[in-house]
Amino acid sequence: MIKQVFTTSFISLGTGFLVELLNVWLGSKFLYGFFESSLVTILVALLAVNAATMGIVLTKMRDLIDKNGNAEAFKKTRTNMLLSIKEQIGLIILATIVLSVKSAPVIQTIENMPLLFNSIVTGIFVYALLVLYDTAKGVLVIVDFNG
Repeated sequence: MIKQVFTTSFISLGTGFLVELLNVWLGSKFLYGFFESSLVTILVALLAVNAATMGIVLTKMRDLIDKNGNAEAFKKTRTNMLLSIKEQIGLIILATIVLSVKSAPVIQTIENMPLLFNSIVTGIFVYALLVLYDTAKGVLVIVDFNG
């Protein structure tokens, strides 16, 4: 489980860095403004979508368990669902902290700090999308279940 979090973190940060390099190369300021004004709201909305989806999936899992009696078949799925909620709450807290620190004037004066913080912010967004993808895979576990 910890390995999964580290892998997702490195993929997200790497993608965030590459996207930030592309933004610098293009001279685009769109993502900066978009994430500064909307990232925390997007993360909260993704958490709500994730929680609603999990509610539906867990209800269906309960029906399948009652019908087939194989509760162990969904143990890993339930564990990963709980992890995704924890990850998303952590991302909301981390985004709030990073965006607050990023806007500090002292940070703006340190060479390459904006590049670092913008990469982290984009990485947080990518991580949230990967968590949403994992939740969608949980739905497929239900669809593919055959007892």
